[in-house]
Amino acid sequence: HKVKYCVLTSSCTAALHVSLKAIGIKEGDEVICPGLTFIAPANMIVLSGAKLKLVDVDSETLTICPNKIEKNITNKTKAILVVHQFGHAAHMSEILKIAKKNNLKVIEDNAESIGGKYKGKILGSIGDVSTLSFYANKIITTGEGGAVITNSKVIADKARLLRDHAFTQTKDVIKKYNHDYLGYNYRMTNLQAAIGCAQLESISEILKKRKFVELHYKKKLKTLKNLEIRSYKDWCSPVSWLITLRLKTKQLNLRNKLIYFLQSKGIDARPMIRPVHEAKHFKKFFNKNKYLNSSVQSKTSFHLPSSPNLSLKKIDYVCSQVSLFV
Repeated sequence: HKVKYCVLTSSCTAALHVSLKAIGIKEGDEVICPGLTFIAPANMIVLSGAKLKLVDVDSETLTICPNKIEKNITNKTKAILVVHQFGHAAHMSEILKIAKKNNLKVIEDNAESIGGKYKGKILGSIGDVSTLSFYANKIITTGEGGAVITNSKVIADKARLLRDHAFTQTKDVIKKYNHDYLGYNYRMTNLQAAIGCAQLESISEILKKRKFVELHYKKKLKTLKNLEIRSYKDWCSPVSWLITLRLKTKQLNLRNKLIYFLQSKGIDARPMIRPVHEAKHFKKFFNKNKYLNSSVQSKTSFHLPSSPNLSLKKIDYVCSQVSLFV
């Protein structure tokens, strides 16, 4: 990523928590987050003590809509948490401009898009601090694991301190067991790190395999008129993580029927993540009418098997069954 500092953690969720606290987020602050994302960023904003401010996503990129960010900024807003969604970069130029104008920090959640680029800049190297995921289904894996990466020594030092019980940083063994902050046990194990080193050696090959799988899916499914295959903006150099498709329908239960049909054929299709505002512990705080893109995209989209080791025969079988239903 060509950044100065990397602090390894036990998960990307832990990395998000540490990042928020390392940039100084505290009770009473506000942090902006996309309305359609895996729940972890939203949860960690709340656990850091801040108020969660959701912003709807762009219907094409599925990333936070820059045109809707500024109206959600108040004098309590301290940061924008950006998620590079399903391999696609967020609208970083617009977001950085808004952040600079309002003196906000930018956190990049790059859990799903390691290796992707925005206008030639590698994702995770653009904001003030970024997080990576090495969970089992991510681009590279350590089973569980994550990282905080940044060019700020202040942020890196604070993150490193917080992930390890906030032990006082000293070579004096007696003084070490003082704690100046509330810390966490978010360390990555040596065993995970060893797996990660081996994965890094293979990342180029992994990305090539994933792209090959995605292109073959597109070739086989492009003639289906009622199916929309994920597209990418020309300023984005995407990575292939999940094979994401959307049904062109107003029947919101049709996507679920398709998934059940595919599962009956031995195909592990998955629904798109649900919008953050629909989570039971957040529901009462948000007006669902403000997140229409998030809701529609969530309820009509789904993912097909996406392993880089899928054979062409298996992809062809999946596509044939999708064609039967669509």
